[in-house]
Amino acid sequence: MVRQMAIAVGIGMAVLVVQPAYADAEWGLLKSEFDQSHAEWQGAMEKLKGDDGAVTFNPAAMPTHPIKKFGDRFRQYAEKHEGKPAALPALTHMLGGGFPMMGGTDQSAVWALTQLKDHHANDPRIGDHLADMGMAVMSAGEDPVIAFLEAVAEKNPDREIAGGAQLAIAEILYEESPFAMMMGSGNAEETKAKRERAAKILRSIKSEFAETALAKQADDSLFVIDHLQVGMRAPEIVGKDAGGREIRLSQFHGKVVAIIFWGTWCAPCMQMIPHERELMEKYTDKPFTILGINANDTLTDLKKALRKDRITWPTIFDGEPGESKITKKWRVRSFPMIYMIDHKGVIRRNMVMPFQLDQVVGELVASALEDDKND
Repeated sequence: MVRQMAIAVGIGMAVLVVQPAYADAEWGLLKSEFDQSHAEWQGAMEKLKGDDGAVTFNPAAMPTHPIKKFGDRFRQYAEKHEGKPAALPALTHMLGGGFPMMGGTDQSAVWALTQLKDHHANDPRIGDHLADMGMAVMSAGEDPVIAFLEAVAEKNPDREIAGGAQLAIAEILYEESPFAMMMGSGNAEETKAKRERAAKILRSIKSEFAETALAKQADDSLFVIDHLQVGMRAPEIVGKDAGGREIRLSQFHGKVVAIIFWGTWCAPCMQMIPHERELMEKYTDKPFTILGINANDTLTDLKKALRKDRITWPTIFDGEPGESKITKKWRVRSFPMIYMIDHKGVIRRNMVMPFQLDQVVGELVASALEDDKND
């Protein structure tokens, strides 16, 4: 069984939220029934949480997601109103629930995306759904989502919505599959080509939408592409610990550094701490350290954890998740997030799972010791 990482969004985000209000009575009834079923599903998921607050993924015990029950009804409603604005909410509801967690394609989601591309790309209300396309990728795969977004970028009369579609395309292209990132797999040449295309789109947005929120979002995404990829020198991190002392990533040059983004509210993060303590003890006389980046609501919470859990390694207080400057700049969207930096300051892994930490640390420390021996 696999423990989930603490995701920054809640369980309810597995369904795309429709913002516009529709007067159609049939849709209102269908939506009401779905909402009730979804609330019951959330309650069942809550009961699966252990004492640590994490959900144990056991296929036999997992409640059926309501999209599985309502998918056919959503499609029937969308087919009844095909090509009309009334179909939009049903189509968007088909995109983001019950997605295949470890691969595969939801053909209903593919169909819905085709309908959206063919009939709703120019609808101004489609802008409410662009930020959710990353979830749609997990249901339908990249190609149908990008085809839909390209249609929005080309056909939508609202300039900001068209720009938002371009931004969504870029983010899908440069954000590698989380499963590929976890396992260090994926096609390197394909990934490189996608990121080059994404960078081109983002630079175009910065130019075309200068001094706007879209340009700022594009700039933030370019930071990830230009500075946070495996093989790049890690950008400087500067912050203060719980005692107000400044900590810099560069002060650990010559050591392997596990940068761990965490919070006391994150059960999997807290589960890792005893093992992190073991690693620090194991490599006491070796070129290794952990650098914690803590995203907590208050400094008091961090100080309590430092005392209670005997956290002695360098830890920067970065503020609560929504306001955390370092966490935000490094685009951390799930906790814990682990970056591995080698003794030369180069990013070697940008998403390490806790069960991989021993092996990755061991390999990088061995490499650092070998280089030191040969100098």
